[in-house]
Amino acid sequence: MPGLNKLPPFPEGVPTHPLLIIDYKLLQEGDVEEITKLWDAATKLGFWYLKNHGTDKEVDAMFEMGAETMQLPLDEKMKFDQGYEGASFGYKAMGATAVDETGTLDTVELINVAKDDALAWPNKVHRDYPSTVNARMESTITPFVQKSVEISGLLIDVLNDKLGLPQGTLASKHKLYDPSGGEARVIRNAPRPGGADDVKMSIGAHTDFGSLSILHNRLGGLQVMPPGAQSWYYVKPLPGHAICNIGDTLAVFSGGILRSNLHRVVTPPKEQANYERWSLVFFTRPANHVDLTALTDESVTVAEAVKNSPDPNKFRTGQTAGEWHKRRVKYSRVKNRTGPETYRASRGTEHLFVAGLRCVPRCYSPIVQDATASEPHLKPIQVTRDKAPLVAHVPPASRRVLCIVAQASMPGLDKFPPFPEGIPTHPLLVIDYELLKKGDTEEISRLWGAATTLGFWYLKNHAVNKEVDDMFRMGAETMQLPLFEKMQFEQGDEGASFGYKAIGTCAVDEKGAVDANESFNISKDDALAWPSKVHREYPSTVNAHMENTVKPFVQKAVEINGLIIDILNDKLGLPKGTLAAKHKLYEPSGGEARFIKTPAGIDDAKIALGAHTDFGSLSFLHNQLGGLQVMPPGSQSWYYVKPLPGHAICNIGDAMALFSGGILRSSLHRVVTPPKEQASYERWSLVFFTRPADHVELTALTDESVMIAEAVKSSPDPNRFRTGQTSGEWLARRFKYRKIK
Repeated sequence: MPGLNKLPPFPEGVPTHPLLIIDYKLLQEGDVEEITKLWDAATKLGFWYLKNHGTDKEVDAMFEMGAETMQLPLDEKMKFDQGYEGASFGYKAMGATAVDETGTLDTVELINVAKDDALAWPNKVHRDYPSTVNARMESTITPFVQKSVEISGLLIDVLNDKLGLPQGTLASKHKLYDPSGGEARVIRNAPRPGGADDVKMSIGAHTDFGSLSILHNRLGGLQVMPPGAQSWYYVKPLPGHAICNIGDTLAVFSGGILRSNLHRVVTPPKEQANYERWSLVFFTRPANHVDLTALTDESVTVAEAVKNSPDPNKFRTGQTAGEWHKRRVKYSRVKNRTGPETYRASRGTEHLFVAGLRCVPRCYSPIVQDATASEPHLKPIQVTRDKAPLVAHVPPASRRVLCIVAQASMPGLDKFPPFPEGIPTHPLLVIDYELLKKGDTEEISRLWGAATTLGFWYLKNHAVNKEVDDMFRMGAETMQLPLFEKMQFEQGDEGASFGYKAIGTCAVDEKGAVDANESFNISKDDALAWPSKVHREYPSTVNAHMENTVKPFVQKAVEINGLIIDILNDKLGLPKGTLAAKHKLYEPSGGEARFIKTPAGIDDAKIALGAHTDFGSLSFLHNQLGGLQVMPPGSQSWYYVKPLPGHAICNIGDAMALFSGGILRSSLHRVVTPPKEQASYERWSLVFFTRPADHVELTALTDESVMIAEAVKSSPDPNRFRTGQTSGEWLARRFKYRKIK
């Protein structure tokens, strides 16, 4: 049960930042010393521990509700997706937001339940929720929300008085039954077995949207950047203690006296990285109608703070709390970060912190557009990468709502940094397709050598470069669709491969670490039969390109792989056309075109696609960035395969290895973060998989070839070449049992 299991302790020797411990019971009693400590915490770092809060029972029950909700099928959870227009209540899938300036996707899924819906239950204020939430609303969620509201209310009242505001001023901006963005959030973050060697951001650097946040978690991962520092420090969880922090709206109301500090969530340190990280937060936010402006007329202290600020205008936002919250949520979503993108300048800092810049900063120079000016104008800015995340230095007057305008990148066509020197790579033979077509004996022998040793080779002169570029464009259009739309074409969990696969739905290792890519598979049969349907429907972006892009690519890929299969057929001593008969063009099969998008990484060789052999007969891969690795026969080490411009990478799959009695090599490979500087770029790849017809039995062709019969006879385990399955059954099983579900 999340939050209740026995977890490894927070490790020693990890850089942490100390927080003051505030006793809630003493605050309730009006203890002057404790109130002074709270004020100190709220005005310096803006973070503190809170003990004796009396919500442990409710917190455990909320974790149980979160676990029940996250175990629902993804398609069921997506019915309650937050959407892309700035709503925060509901479900957010993994990978829906960016965590850094290169567009790396987040690795958390979460469910937000509105304070208003919890208090009004069974009446609805904002939206519907999954059955697991509804079942726990009265017994679990409402009590947790009520206690959290009470705690936040007392903290806000204490800070109200310390700011010299008339009694109840801040409370009037957080009236219990005025609609607001207040919410309870349960967050699940998958384990990262890389531990300290794989520190990845789960939630990017940010300040909180609202007034107060109350966090409950048992594993490390939260980090803060103290004022004036350039380094991140973990916040060590303490049993029974909540972690509280000030949000943007209290910083604005107080003229910057209260500190809304930058923080993020990364991989838990050391051994803790091997466990799912669950957290529970309650966010107190002002009523939606409240104007976000410094309360200078109500407090001399606040008025003086604003007067002495280098930029007093930053405390006059011109927005309500509802507008502020909606904008922050909307522009955290990946879908809303393509083209002109809007970000918020961090209040009270000397820098504009740009979290999630969608363009590639090393390729294009961003431009800042001041979106608050009456006549928006463009101003160039300098963008630098410090130890901290991306910082853009801007004049104080421009520290308002800004738009980043940059040329969009095109997968597969952009100029990327070259594959770096000094990286362990495995050489592949370069096979000339034109020579194969001419029947060149030497080239056929070289192909045979590649197919029977490593099972991988480069293929040049294949003449599909135009079709490949067109497929990359179509893939980019499809991946930019809203997640809920892509999920309408999801593969499902029963072994179908055609359709959409979201980030994090497959395991990449034996510990259950999830994959880091999203992909879309288009059936060979659907492409060739278009506009008729053989297997399934596809998104509008695929349909629009089926005739002029997908079908030509599939036709050429089928032709190329067909010639290679015929050559290998003859070299295996099989009667002419034997293997071709198992791959008849118009018989239903698992043959498909797949385009894959992997987010940018940070030089850490994270596994995007786990170690595997391919499911079918032949694979035909096109990519511009490194990331593919092979493990040569007899080795225990992984080696990168260096991409060569204009060269495809081809490899043998399981079906050909079985047909040939193991003569043809289906070799282990995987996909990891591209090496060094290439890691800062999204990795796009395109593959065509040739697979036997679904009805074909996967067994060694011993009756058709003496060579194959000898190979099986000499094998330590001849039975492994009699699978007792058809190609369709083999493919469905392989797909089904790599899915997390």
